[in-house]
Amino acid sequence: MIKIIEEARSLVLKKIPFVAATIIFKHGSAPREVGATMLVTSDGRYAGTIGGGSQEYEVSNHAVELLEKKQSENVNYEVSKITAANLGMVCGGCNTIHYQYIDVTNKKTLEYLDKIIESVEDNDVYLVYNLKEDLGISIEINGKLYPFTSGSNTYKEEDLFKTKIKNPMKVFIFGGGHIAKAAANLFKFLNLDVTVIDDRKDFITEKDFPGIKKIIMDFSEIDCIDIRKSDYVCIMTRGHQHDITVLESVLKKEPYYIGVVGNKYKAVSYKEHFTNTDLENIYNQKVHLPVGIKISVLTPEEIAVSIAGEIIQSYRNNK
Repeated sequence: MIKIIEEARSLVLKKIPFVAATIIFKHGSAPREVGATMLVTSDGRYAGTIGGGSQEYEVSNHAVELLEKKQSENVNYEVSKITAANLGMVCGGCNTIHYQYIDVTNKKTLEYLDKIIESVEDNDVYLVYNLKEDLGISIEINGKLYPFTSGSNTYKEEDLFKTKIKNPMKVFIFGGGHIAKAAANLFKFLNLDVTVIDDRKDFITEKDFPGIKKIIMDFSEIDCIDIRKSDYVCIMTRGHQHDITVLESVLKKEPYYIGVVGNKYKAVSYKEHFTNTDLENIYNQKVHLPVGIKISVLTPEEIAVSIAGEIIQSYRNNK
């Protein structure tokens, strides 16, 4: 979502008017989630998607009409299974789309977009619309709601729609073994930003990790790696020799998610290791050990699917 905010900021700087079309309600098997947004200029869809297909085309055309009128509104759309099949679509269901006209001449609009970009890393940040009355946009940061761009402070809480602004998923994998190879390539398939770190050059070759960022360094020196609070970390060093060393360094950076390959005995041992230390609370909040959702797995590829499932679940539950 932060990429949509950056695109919106670019349009505001260029003084190009646009409408933000956002899914505010979903029922059935519509392809995108509530909060999915696309930006539409007078030329049509500019950035983002609400799922593609005929509905996105229809929404884009309607957004252009509203742009000419400088209006915002909510519209319900429904695609039956039969209609979807006739259109060559897999998904049916219904959506409600909120069309928000963005006033690019309002200085507060740029101020809010800048504030979102500056705050997203270390705070809970939401873009806010009033669905009953067009008050422009507002933002909420750590529970504080800022005035709407129209200048009005009059609103009812139940009329507000809030969509959380998050950084795209970035995953760091420590270790270059079989599970790391399977996980890294699966994450790449999922269009995630992936970095693999190992201290053995021969284990993180381009052949095994094609097109994936690779860092070769001693595991005792990883403090210099820029891991942010919104990032995801998976630890699976060879023979688990360096897992505890990596974990201690990573915990200090407080990423959103830390997964460690291991069993229930390792989980008990590691929990005891961090008990009564400065890192105990962070360990209890962040660490998933054993890593992965609970499905029956044997092969590295199956374990990778389990890890990917847990990471996706963690990201989607961060609302």
